Parts: sequence; structure tokens; C-alpha cells
Amino acid sequence: MTHSAAASHHDAPVSKAPRLVTESTHRKVGWLELFYDLVYVASIVQLGNKLSEDVSTNGFIAFVLLFIPIWWVWMGTTFYANRFDADDLAHRFLIFGQIIVVSALAISVYDGLGETAVGFSLSYAAARGLLVIMYLRAASHVPEARQLATRYARGFALAALVWLIAAFVPPPWRFFVWGIGLGIDFYTPLSPGSRRLQRQLPPSPHHLPERLGLFTIIVFGETFLKVIGGFAGEEHILFDHVIVALLGLIFIGSLWWVYFENVADRAVNWVHGANWWIYMHLPLQLGLIALAVGIYKLVHLESFETIPDKYRILVTGTVALALVTAAVIERFTLKNPGEEAGYREIWARLIGAAIILAVGLFGGGLHGFVVIGLIAAVCMAQVAFDLYQRAGRTIDSSDQQIEI
Repeated sequence: MTHSAAASHHDAPVSKAPRLVTESTHRKVGWLELFYDLVYVASIVQLGNKLSEDVSTNGFIAFVLLFIPIWWVWMGTTFYANRFDADDLAHRFLIFGQIIVVSALAISVYDGLGETAVGFSLSYAAARGLLVIMYLRAASHVPEARQLATRYARGFALAALVWLIAAFVPPPWRFFVWGIGLGIDFYTPLSPGSRRLQRQLPPSPHHLPERLGLFTIIVFGETFLKVIGGFAGEEHILFDHVIVALLGLIFIGSLWWVYFENVADRAVNWVHGANWWIYMHLPLQLGLIALAVGIYKLVHLESFETIPDKYRILVTGTVALALVTAAVIERFTLKNPGEEAGYREIWARLIGAAIILAVGLFGGGLHGFVVIGLIAAVCMAQVAFDLYQRAGRTIDSSDQQIEI
């Protein structure tokens, strides 16, 4: 390779201005996107710690209110990358700017409804402002997407302005202004005009499942941090706690199976239910973070004669939420060739969620190990049912080949 060729090869990764990703383009996740995801680990850990210190109705509401803006900042960059492929220096600087801003969000999220609310509001406004610049660049470089990119830029700029104003509004009115800002943010891509333009420029159907799958993996990682953290500093590890931790990992492993065996590596059904597919990831991922906190609390219990109501409801509620949301996401996922629509699997998720929720609501008199064991059994039954369904499809496929 000559010097000039080597130089050209070296310059290529940082010379790609925004270009449109079409429906037929197999858009792969880039290293910069993966690097960007890492900063959200800190935010998720902080949110989990906040909920862990206040497992109550008010604590859970605060956890939800702070998670939604962080999730939406991540989704904003992901939506952009799903439709526009860019890797020039300007784009990299904008992503590094996002990383700095999201770091500020992570720092301020722990007391985001209290003393650090101003910092949280300013950080969110800055994140949306950087996204506006990204869309304005796309409007400049991609004429066929100019109308959509400009519409997004205007909507997100208005939302950023509202969040900037909110920083100077005293509580509790500040949080009302936050709600207005989030409403504008969510309405921008969901408005009829935006949806019409989206249909004219359908994005890559495979990139978004891969991105959301990677973020879900990060969320699953919080569980390991909480379980391992539950044993940190313990001089004497009790056998009961080890059993509870193992059963908790069975919850997580089963939910991983349900999601990644039935949703990941498949495409979004953009024609029917794309918005359901996308936005149900919000309660799914939120529930998985809360479940990690619930398992952490179980590992720290001194006695398993009974599980305190708030912990039992937290664990059962979040497992049930994960199963229900996974069922809805699966409903609007395009299956691979040779696979059925998956309605039996969906009903299995819903029935399993109902059983677990009943244990949470009416299992106050049950021994703690019975409660945890029932949850684990229902979760493992989901995996067993999937394996049974897969075996049936394999036999049917073999029979068809023999007939041919």
C-alpha cells in the first residue's frame, strides 16, 4: 500500500458527512455508538442507587420521572443514527459533546428532583440542543430528508428552550414545565406530519433492534452489579443469600432469553405497530433496572420467613412488567423466515405475568423462599415453552422437507 493510499484509508472514517440510511441499507452499529452507550452505565447505576435508598411509591415515581428524560436523550441520538449515517469530525465532536452532557445528567440525576434539579434541567436542554445541530447538519447535507430533519430540529429546539426556562422556574412548577418540554419532545416524532414524512423515508429496520438490544444489555448489567454488590464487604456470606442471588439470576437469565431469542436479530414491523415496538422498551428497561434493585434488597434480607410487602411487590411487579412489555414488543416484531407469528409465546408471557403478579399481590403470607421459587419457576417455564415451540417448528420443517 502506498503512502497516499494509506493516508486515504486513514482519513476515510472521519470524512463521511451525514447521508440517508434507506430501508434496504443494512446499517451496522458503529464503534462510536458503542462508546456513546458507555456513559449511560453511570446514569443507570445512579438511578438504581436512588431507588434502592427509597423503595416506596414516592421513590418509584421519582425514579420513573428521572429515567424517562435520560432514556429519551439516548433515543434521540439513536433515532438520528438510525436514519442518518455520519462519521466526519463535526459529527464526532457533537457525539463527544453529548457524552459530556450525559455525564452531567448522570452526576445530577441522583437528586434530580431536589438540589441538583437545575443542573439536570440545563444538561437535558444542552443534550437536545446538540441533537438539533445534528439534524440541521442532516438537513443541509441530505436534500431528500430536509423537510423531516428541519421539522425535528424545530420541535426539539422548542423542547430544549422549555427545559432551559425550567431551570429558572422554582419548584414545584419546574416539574410541570419539564412535563411540557417532554410532551413537545415526544410529540415531535409522533405528530401526524412527522409520521407522514417518516413513511416517505422508511429507516433501516435492523439497526434499531440492534441498538435497543445493546441498551437492554447495559440495563441487564445493572443486575449483576447489584447482586455482586450485595455481597461486597460481607465477612460471612450466608447460604440463604447465595440461594436467593442464584434464583434472582434465574429471573434475569430467563428474561434475557425471552427478549433476545424472540426480538433481537429481527426487524421492526414498520407498517404495523412500529411505535408500540419502540416505546414499549421504555417500561421494559425501566422495569429491569428496578428489578435489579429488588434482587439486591432480597439478598440483604436478614430473614426469609416473610418478604416485606414493598420488596415483594417491587420484584413481582417488575418481572411481570418485563414479561408483558416483551410480549407487546414481540407482537410487532417481524419473524425470521419459517417462524410463526408467535401468538402462543405472547400468551405464555401474559399468563406468566398474571401468575407472578398474583403472587405479589396475594402472597403476603407465603414464606420468602416460596415466593422467590414461584417467580423463578414461572420464568424458567417461559424458556421451556420457547424450547418446546422451537422443537415443534423444527419437526414440522423436517416433515415438510421429507414431503418435498
